[in-house]
Amino acid sequence: MTLTRRNLMKLTGAGLAGAGLLVVTGPSLADDKIPSTLRVGMSNQLPYAFLDKDGNLTGQSPDVLRAAMRDAGVEKLDASLTEFGALIPGLVARRFDVICTGLFVRPKRCELIDFANPDSLSREGLVVAAGNPMGLKSLGDVAKNGNARIGFIRGSVDEEYVKNAGIAESNWVVLPDVPTLLSAVKGGRADAVISSLVIIASTMKAMNDSSVQLVDNFVDPVVNGKPAIDYAAMGFHKDSKALREAYNTGLAKLVSSGELAKINEKWGLPAALTPTAETPSIETLCKA
Repeated sequence: MTLTRRNLMKLTGAGLAGAGLLVVTGPSLADDKIPSTLRVGMSNQLPYAFLDKDGNLTGQSPDVLRAAMRDAGVEKLDASLTEFGALIPGLVARRFDVICTGLFVRPKRCELIDFANPDSLSREGLVVAAGNPMGLKSLGDVAKNGNARIGFIRGSVDEEYVKNAGIAESNWVVLPDVPTLLSAVKGGRADAVISSLVIIASTMKAMNDSSVQLVDNFVDPVVNGKPAIDYAAMGFHKDSKALREAYNTGLAKLVSSGELAKINEKWGLPAALTPTAETPSIETLCKA
């Protein structure tokens, strides 16, 4: 199936309903209990989390969550498909128990939710029309051009990168997900779009459309004088300490055994994007 926004919407409705995965707000998760079924908030982001053609939750993040929680008695994940920008508000409102979609750790997000330790790393990728007609190699190039329109996902870390690069807000194209970003380039609404390299490359592979291309040798955005490296992690409600601790315990076993690296490799994340024992803890990342 060609991955388009229309097809994703079809999976959202018919697929989720058919698979019995739609959930409604339930009772809050008691801090001292770990349920056998976890309510999962997710957004369609290949390869982190998405719905397959049968409406089943799949991807790197669900695989990691299942593996990390298997010794804690979790038997099932019930998925709630949500627009990316609504994930954190949904978790705070207890519409689900965990955000499982490759959510990047940011200090401001740490104020609202508790992150587990990272399960993957990420760089950003820039997509342009085939042939790169404007010769864009960095967000700095977009800013210098003056007329180039840059697209990114609403509520994502890329908004900060775009803002810090000095790109005029009048040249922003803010959209809900990666498929619509790529459609914006194809349709001429945006001259370039930026998103997680892993997500956008996986989506482009699924779409198999030669009218768009990843920019070769893209210059990473710079944060505090360093190339931007993001860390993805599961998100938990601040009152779900026991659940988060159980997950972190399971994740540590996956890291030490090498199983995390195998899961990530399965979903296209190379070893360089898999955390190790030397990866900064979530406490350190939340203070960055």
